[in-house]
Amino acid sequence: MAARNSQVERSGGYFTSKRHNTTYDHISPLRLDMSERHILVTGAAWDSGVGYATATAFARAGASAIAVADLHGVSDELVKQLKGAAVQAGRSEPLVLSYQVDITKQESVQAMYESVLKAFNGRLDVLVNNAAHMEPNKSTLESDPDVLWRTWEVNIHGLISMSRAFLPMLLSTSSSSSGLCTMINVASSGALSARPTTASYRSSKLAMLRWTESLALEYCGQGLLTFCVNPGAIKTKISEGAAPESVRNSFPDQPELPGDTITWLAAERREWLAGRYVSCPWDMEELMTKKDEIVEQDKLKLRMVF
Repeated sequence: MAARNSQVERSGGYFTSKRHNTTYDHISPLRLDMSERHILVTGAAWDSGVGYATATAFARAGASAIAVADLHGVSDELVKQLKGAAVQAGRSEPLVLSYQVDITKQESVQAMYESVLKAFNGRLDVLVNNAAHMEPNKSTLESDPDVLWRTWEVNIHGLISMSRAFLPMLLSTSSSSSGLCTMINVASSGALSARPTTASYRSSKLAMLRWTESLALEYCGQGLLTFCVNPGAIKTKISEGAAPESVRNSFPDQPELPGDTITWLAAERREWLAGRYVSCPWDMEELMTKKDEIVEQDKLKLRMVF
């Protein structure tokens, strides 16, 4: 199986001629207006992680309400910093809600849903499914099968649980003329390659690509936009024990890059890009110039090539 036409990861992983390691002016949250938008981001417990960087970008873009969730919870200090990031950017202080939730357990997700539904007055514009699990860097025979399955429970069962719980709120918001109705699923470039070890992580992220495309087909008529993003190679908590420290130390990208890119993607409706794979290190301004090429050749989707 290969990404269609293989250009998705050509030239060392770039579909655009420019590659970024950190944020840049074109995707700056300060250029966006997310006022009156309501956002939910999972996997946001660590200030050095993609989830928290994404929530911060939405705050800096002026989002009115932001819910952050994580298996470990999100500290009061990080909630305070989120509010401060908005004020420092010249925006109004947003409503920020934090949740400790296990997305693999339906009752945990449902409890969060009921709270968010009430606090957000039934409106949800953007759901970012960032929570993830990666098994230790061992071969299959060396690995505990329950640990391997835990990766699928979080990455796929969790994604399904979040989608089923929050899709109705997203779709309800889409009926508003200003509703964004966007779901962004954070995958990995690992979905596009096979290597020894971490097979459970890579295959679950591959499944996420298809899930994203399928949801786009099912609910596009009701206004849903879905994207699957590769955040880049970032030294985050998830890779501890899953990748050698020497490898982690060589990761070139900063969490602000996917945080700002995800917020930029969500800020405007681009139906032509829905259901597709987007790598955050790509240059977004250049990517937009490839619209006709992407649509006409149906690129950035996963296909079996014969």
